Amino acid sequence: MLKTSTLILFLLLSAHTLPVWSQSKPTQEQEVQVKVVKAYPNPATSKIYFEIQRNNDKLYEIIVFNFLGKKVDHLKNVSSRTQLNLENYYSGLYIFQLRDASGVLIESGKFNVVK
Repeated sequence: MLKTSTLILFLLLSAHTLPVWSQSKPTQEQEVQVKVVKAYPNPATSKIYFEIQRNNDKLYEIIVFNFLGKKVDHLKNVSSRTQLNLENYYSGLYIFQLRDASGVLIESGKFNVVK
């Protein structure tokens, strides 16, 4: 009985600990992630602006989803500063995705509409 309980205790303890080699610190590159797009003001009431911070010579598109995941807007050929009118938006949380011209996800973020 003692051998069984010792074995069970050993397995439980070893299952919750990670080996030292797997507990690596993030690299400096991983810690400093520069945003590609900035959305402001946040929260927004009537308009929100999307500003491309870097690589603004590329073509991008922004897709906006409501909190339930339904696509509510699709902005194509986004310039370095694009305005989105929120007149037809309800109050709540929205998710946006910045995609390149081929549809690859570059960045995602969220903004809040308050009316």
